[in-house]
Amino acid sequence: MKKTVSVVAVILIVALALLLAYDGIANKEASAEFFSMNTYVTAKLKGADSAECAAQVREITEQLDKKYLSRTNEDSVVFKLNQNGGGDLAADEKLSGYISVLLDICKKSGGAFDFTLGAVSDLWSFGSEPKIPDEAELIKALSESGYEKLKFSDKAIEIAGGAVLDLGAAGKGIALDEIKAILAEKQIKEAVVSVGGSVLLMGDKEFTVGIRNPDGNAGSYIAKLHIPEGCVSTSGSYEQQFEENGRIYHHILDPETGYPADNGLVSVTIVSESGILSDALSTACFVLGYEKGSELAKAYGCKAFFVTQDKKIFAENGAEEFIGITDKAYTLVMQ
Repeated sequence: MKKTVSVVAVILIVALALLLAYDGIANKEASAEFFSMNTYVTAKLKGADSAECAAQVREITEQLDKKYLSRTNEDSVVFKLNQNGGGDLAADEKLSGYISVLLDICKKSGGAFDFTLGAVSDLWSFGSEPKIPDEAELIKALSESGYEKLKFSDKAIEIAGGAVLDLGAAGKGIALDEIKAILAEKQIKEAVVSVGGSVLLMGDKEFTVGIRNPDGNAGSYIAKLHIPEGCVSTSGSYEQQFEENGRIYHHILDPETGYPADNGLVSVTIVSESGILSDALSTACFVLGYEKGSELAKAYGCKAFFVTQDKKIFAENGAEEFIGITDKAYTLVMQ
């Protein structure tokens, strides 16, 4: 009897040791932090493959930018398309798929989202020394731009006139989708990956994401979102701006006027299962304004938060259940 008890005790000890060892591996943590796609990227991962995946996050982001999305890297597909006025996309199913999604957003937003405004945004020089463009140059760039000038199929794209492809308003979300696809194949229990203002959340838990205070620094929030896994993107007028002659100019341009969108909003946050949708729609909804933007977000099944200049937060499409106001100067409005 004593011998049997001893054997059972040993088995239990070994089983406990194995369980603890497995739990340690399964909860192994790793992180990464670097600069890519003209923004800061951070990743916090938990799981057996966390170290490997942390390195892959960097590789995926950098390669996506260099090989596909960059307008300045001569080896990227977008650069070559702009230089050649289009080209064959048969070998680039990935980019073809993303362009198809973005064109749909262009059409459904009535052009409020437009990824052919590279020539227009260049005139503002937000990436270097921002300035108000020459009016004649702006009018010319606008007349030559517009998603309607694209002829697109799943095998080729033609770019007419002076339209310049610029996937900057969706690139960070695209990166999240690429990263998500890789992490889903690995032993990752939890992941929080931030590419600028777009965040990927993965795991069977509730995550907390802050909505930044437009009047404060990057660590100051007006509200916190408590949401399950998915993608969250914010477009805010505070991200890139400059002042001239007493007026503030920000980087979110209205494709109709070529000037910064001016509709009483300071930021829009979109929650979606898709990175590209959350990123592109946050820009589209900002340009459209609260009422039309809410309708667009609803059309894509996304939750949306609109922050106004008079310190109101509109939570749309069932989003109110996920938000908690942390700054008493702001008021939550539910329709």
